[in-house]
Amino acid sequence: MTQVDINPDRLADRLERLGRIGETPTGMRRMAFTPADVEGRAYVAGLMREAGLTVRTDTAGNVIGRVEGSVPGLPAIGIGSHADTVPNGGKYDGALGVMAAIECLQNLKDRSVATRHPIEVLNFTNEEGTSFHTWLFGSSAMAGALRSGDLTAVDVEGVSLGQRLRDVGGDAGRIHEARRERGEFSAYLELHIEQGPVLHGGGVAIGEVTAITGRAALSVCVKGSANHAGTTPMPNRRDALLAASHVVQAVNAIASQEEICRVGTVGIARVSPNAENVIPGVVDLTVDFRDVELDRIAEAQRRLREVCRGLASDRGVEVEVLEHGVTRPTPMNPGLRRVIRAAAEGLGLEVAAVPSGAGHDAQSMAEITDAGMIFVPSVGGVSHSPDEYTRPEDCANGARVLLRSLLAVDAERD
Repeated sequence: MTQVDINPDRLADRLERLGRIGETPTGMRRMAFTPADVEGRAYVAGLMREAGLTVRTDTAGNVIGRVEGSVPGLPAIGIGSHADTVPNGGKYDGALGVMAAIECLQNLKDRSVATRHPIEVLNFTNEEGTSFHTWLFGSSAMAGALRSGDLTAVDVEGVSLGQRLRDVGGDAGRIHEARRERGEFSAYLELHIEQGPVLHGGGVAIGEVTAITGRAALSVCVKGSANHAGTTPMPNRRDALLAASHVVQAVNAIASQEEICRVGTVGIARVSPNAENVIPGVVDLTVDFRDVELDRIAEAQRRLREVCRGLASDRGVEVEVLEHGVTRPTPMNPGLRRVIRAAAEGLGLEVAAVPSGAGHDAQSMAEITDAGMIFVPSVGGVSHSPDEYTRPEDCANGARVLLRSLLAVDAERD
């Protein structure tokens, strides 16, 4: 194990090159199914081939690079993440996991080191769920865990996810072929930036992820009555935006004051007709509740619906709450957690056990194999922002821990 190491300069250079694809003055815009995403996927596939991998795209659009192992019949070890971004996001979320996985395999090729197991580098489709009320799409398809309505979900242009899938080489009509059975993978490992402040604030190099948060995605539609802003008396108004403001406050209070769940967020508000001299008639909101306990997520939803029923009665508006999906909290495999900790400590790096407040492809993969995650610090705890930054030395530390963990799993597991 001591004869192999990653090339930190090469890793940093490739991260920077990927970060130029979809870069804008306001941040990354390499959202799933966009031309920038297609270009980024092609760049990733090219690097996989350079690392000696056989590359294919499955029917869910996942880009998969594989190298065979030296022992026939052993299941694969999966490593990877995603390369799509949120609108105006950063260069490290997801991308680091993909680039580091390729770097690990590139290093093994450069040093003619063969693993016992086949290794698959996975670049998953549409992890972020941008433009659709669905997320972890590619990994969910691989795990056979797609939700009802995933393929028919439509974006703001009215185009379904199933149609967009063709743009990245997928095929909605054969989506079942992307499914992998339990037993096809021996384990799955994912390196990711923390996207939170714990590691950076504590000066800790590596996070051993204990569990991945669960998430409920909801939409709230408030319907009032659009009318003239100058001629409609205040008592006669059915202002949808005014009522929606109470929903926003309620989501915040459910998490921060009532402490029903860990966090609650209203991320999008669409106002119609969105004119300065018209009382808003319809407001659509997105709501995101997260916690590591599923019961607390369910209770947050129940409380929100209760608040919305009261608003409808008190404000004379209609309020509809729709659930678009719930991702269960996912504990990471204890054996892989031990492997990750041992790999980090073997490199002389301080390790902290931390939960993940964000969702990751590892929680889908945990449906069909043992899954483990490695975190590295995000400077200032910033993510999903143009200011997202992880230092090159931290990226390199994470890649080294990933490589050592990969080799340990390969040596230990049959």
